[in-house]
Amino acid sequence: MKNRQVYLKLSRNCVACVMSLAISLTFLACSSSEDVAGGVTDIGNSVVKPPEYELIAGEVIDVQGNGVAHARVVLYTDGFYSNNKEDFRDSVETVSDSVGHFSFELERECVIMHDSAYINRRKTYSGFENAGSNMFLYAEHEGLSLLVGGMGLEGYYMMQIEKPRTLKGSLDGKSSGYVRLAATDIVSELDENGHFTLEKVPSGRRMELFYVEGDTAKGRLHFATTDSRDTISLPPLEILEGNDGYMTSRDLGYDYGIVTYAPNFVSEDKRREIPLQLHYVEQNAVVYDNDSTLADSVVRVEGIRGYEKAILLLPGQFIDLDTLDPTDGDFTLSLWTKWNGPNGEHQVLFSQRDYWSDSTSRFQWHYEVNSGTFAVMKSMPGSPEAVYFGDSTSVPVGEWAFLVLVSKNHKVSMYVNGEPIAIAGSDGTEFAGEFVPNELNRNVPFRIGGDEIETETWNGALDEIWVESIARSPEWIEVMYEQLKP
Repeated sequence: MKNRQVYLKLSRNCVACVMSLAISLTFLACSSSEDVAGGVTDIGNSVVKPPEYELIAGEVIDVQGNGVAHARVVLYTDGFYSNNKEDFRDSVETVSDSVGHFSFELERECVIMHDSAYINRRKTYSGFENAGSNMFLYAEHEGLSLLVGGMGLEGYYMMQIEKPRTLKGSLDGKSSGYVRLAATDIVSELDENGHFTLEKVPSGRRMELFYVEGDTAKGRLHFATTDSRDTISLPPLEILEGNDGYMTSRDLGYDYGIVTYAPNFVSEDKRREIPLQLHYVEQNAVVYDNDSTLADSVVRVEGIRGYEKAILLLPGQFIDLDTLDPTDGDFTLSLWTKWNGPNGEHQVLFSQRDYWSDSTSRFQWHYEVNSGTFAVMKSMPGSPEAVYFGDSTSVPVGEWAFLVLVSKNHKVSMYVNGEPIAIAGSDGTEFAGEFVPNELNRNVPFRIGGDEIETETWNGALDEIWVESIARSPEWIEVMYEQLKP
């Protein structure tokens, strides 16, 4: 397999190795010579050390990076088992100085609890009502805000305040109770379908969402927002029973402007197999020339998100995924492209072939220059044929467009910007064509943006490329488009 950079979308089987640090930023143990065997002989009693001090400091900035003076900065404590709607506390508070700097000097006591089996350390802080709960740092000024959870001990925090937003979501199998955002008084009751809406949610990192049923906290979600949309939708959630109430996404293939963290201690019998969800990271892409040698140069341009780079393949180049075979069954291929339009040649989006001949070609999705349509090559008795969609105007030129190909139950459909594209010649009445990939007796390369023919490279920038072994719904496609469209 050639060296390439690919990233798997978070799944229950891999979030532990990717995000375990993000959900385990708990207080560090107190350092003491008494931590070794024989350090304390009074087993069953507690030893309280003299108070120590720790400094939490930082800077409040705006989206341009300028310091914000006179911003309110608060340290809160809150926790999963503090399930009352008003159980969080204004623990300590300060105001940023003329250039946005702030600091807290906390008096700390280290209480070492002993029993016959182990030493348990606990820290308490002067001025905190809920000692031992999670700590959150909040900053606000003139309607802009930021909430940061998972606070460690000493540290310096850059607090970029932004406009608040609306957060929407749903909880599978629940029709009562409420959700609340930790360290805030932001609460929403669940409706009969398990949906909830939280208003005026601050921008945030390592935040926590609690689900409470009756008087008992039942579920929690660790998450962080990653953009500044006015409304952010969480993926559908479910509670992992028997795992301290952690909630996680039922469909980790969604990208809703958030990052969700699943617990790192989910037992094997609780994990479900997640279909292949492969996300190609364009800014780290390894590009090949049509002779399968590494490309000497790669052109990167501004991507769909603005702050990441897309890739613009030069003639003869392609991205290689070795012999990956996602077309055996249901699948979804999607990407964003800024197309430069027809150029008198075929242009490949995805190909699974060694060469164009029948015996070495399994599947291909490309712009077909002869017919002026988008073709999906398939297998028919006797020889490969194709399903043809739309025409050269189906994909806008010179602007970002979201292209999706879905194969479900041996029928293939194409979408552009969330809308289905009709089969060419159907007068806009047919949107799915019979599809079976060509059966081969050998493995063949799976490539993005080109193939072994130098002139068939896709003529435009490529970004946010996904290869998934599940058939996405029209609703999913529409949501993905709406969430990332410029």
